[in-house]
Amino acid sequence: MKTLFFSIFLITNLLSIAQQKNQLSIKVGNQLFIKPCNASKPEFVGIEIYSRNEIYDKTNVDSLTGKGLSQAFFNTKNLDGKRLPCSMGGRAYTIAAIDNFTDKGITHRIVLLYDYYPLNLIMVDYESAVLNNEIGNPNTQKTGRKKKSK
Repeated sequence: MKTLFFSIFLITNLLSIAQQKNQLSIKVGNQLFIKPCNASKPEFVGIEIYSRNEIYDKTNVDSLTGKGLSQAFFNTKNLDGKRLPCSMGGRAYTIAAIDNFTDKGITHRIVLLYDYYPLNLIMVDYESAVLNNEIGNPNTQKTGRKKKSK
């Protein structure tokens, strides 16, 4: 009986440690890796990209916490949004802000990422992207880059 209890305890602890290592570190300023698209899908499910055609006012945006970014960026009628295309997967992006909002009684965690083009923001519905295996930790992903030979 003691052996069975010890075995269950050991397995539970090992699984807990493995889950902690695989958890994503979502913090403003960190990188979030968007995995390559699933071959059976033409675009991402939980990730969208929004584009503006004019510069937005960043004076009320706290660059350390990301507070104010959603209001500054999305405060326009000249905004184009669509699902993130597969061509933008397989890369790490910098986390710009983390927001929560409630829709129909369900709280969603939204992670905003900076794109390489300054008038774009990538919006990740965190739970949906995790559920669909669309994001990962940049430290554990293979980027496909070759090391330089000496």
